[in-house]
Amino acid sequence: MSEREEKQLYTLAEFFELVGERRMELYEGVPVLMAPASYEHEGVVANVIGEITFALKGSPCFVFGSNLQVVLLFQDEQKGKENVTVLPDISVVCEKEKLRNKRCYGAPDLVVEVLSPSTARNDRLLKRYYYEKAGVKEYWIVDYQHQTIEKYVLHNDRLQLEEVYDAQNNHFVSTLFSNIQFSTHDIFSFSNI
Repeated sequence: MSEREEKQLYTLAEFFELVGERRMELYEGVPVLMAPASYEHEGVVANVIGEITFALKGSPCFVFGSNLQVVLLFQDEQKGKENVTVLPDISVVCEKEKLRNKRCYGAPDLVVEVLSPSTARNDRLLKRYYYEKAGVKEYWIVDYQHQTIEKYVLHNDRLQLEEVYDAQNNHFVSTLFSNIQFSTHDIFSFSNI
């Protein structure tokens, strides 16, 4: 980024003009470049998308990969910030009216983030906070290195850890979408190459 881009806090309109075709997120007005993912990361993303897409076939919900810009519509009262745009690894949106102008405006029903060494802290803390504030109903954190899936569910406006799935507890079931069920072995098969 240029010096001008690094110093300035951006409004959504300014960010949309800046981003163009680059893979960037906006955290409280600050642009963040997204690094390319590893093949393990992308293989796990593909496996999860396959399971979700199959389970939701025929439903009114749409399944998206990491190129869907999601504009989270909330204002953080503590920080006075409202400009947050993310590129979740996987989003499920069941309200078609949220999809306009090539983006999703508002919280997806389900968000999945697959951890990478460079994004793990943001996914666990900052993005989880953003998803909670925006009202994402279910959030999964998928860790292919440790082969775990953490399932958080929104209760009383808080994303609370409901269950951790791993090699022993390997029959994953979504709380929000009961049709979404799979084995963690199938999800992590790609990372065993």
